[in-house]
Amino acid sequence: MEWNLAVATGNKHKLAEIASLMETSPDRIWSPAQFPGYAEPVEDGMTFTENAVLKAAALSQHLRSNHAGHVIFSELRHRPLWVMADDSGLAVDFLDGKPGVHSARYASVDPASSGNAPDEANIQKLLNALDGVPEIQRGARFVCVLATIEMVSGSVHCFEGSCEGTIAMSPTGDQGFGYDPIFIPAGHDQSMAQLGDPVKSTISHRAKAVALFRNFLRFRPI
Repeated sequence: MEWNLAVATGNKHKLAEIASLMETSPDRIWSPAQFPGYAEPVEDGMTFTENAVLKAAALSQHLRSNHAGHVIFSELRHRPLWVMADDSGLAVDFLDGKPGVHSARYASVDPASSGNAPDEANIQKLLNALDGVPEIQRGARFVCVLATIEMVSGSVHCFEGSCEGTIAMSPTGDQGFGYDPIFIPAGHDQSMAQLGDPVKSTISHRAKAVALFRNFLRFRPI
């Protein structure tokens, strides 16, 4: 079953992953780049949920005020348009849950800014912070909160998924993005970036959050 989605992300990897997890055709998915004048909100929430709702609300409001966005959602009668935003990150036990909501900006001079740091820089900063920490103390989890807004009713729903694991001593693999090369999921001996999409699509934090959303849609009247 396909759904019409506007996904509040400029991350092409994340957009492709969500499209695949939702099993939705590319022509049923819109990104902020398709709506002139959209400005990403400052992610100043203290939790993943706060930031996810903030981003979904910002895109929803822009679609209602932007002509192109208004035309799209007002013409979708059979399956209404859902706005979707996720906020996700890595929580490391030894670092008291950091980098957490600042995961994408961890290596930035100002982690509270809206500009993301390069993946390699974030990974290196995290490895430096865990230098000398033994494997038994390198427990961590990926967390994803998916906020969704149904454009016709304005109803907001959130879904959370997590993936437990440990932080490796060094990066391995090239099939992922973000912290995937240094995250070893529980029950595996390879990094998320080595396991690749077939495994990641079933065990990842985002896969679990999207699965909850899809299950919710199964019982939603069309």
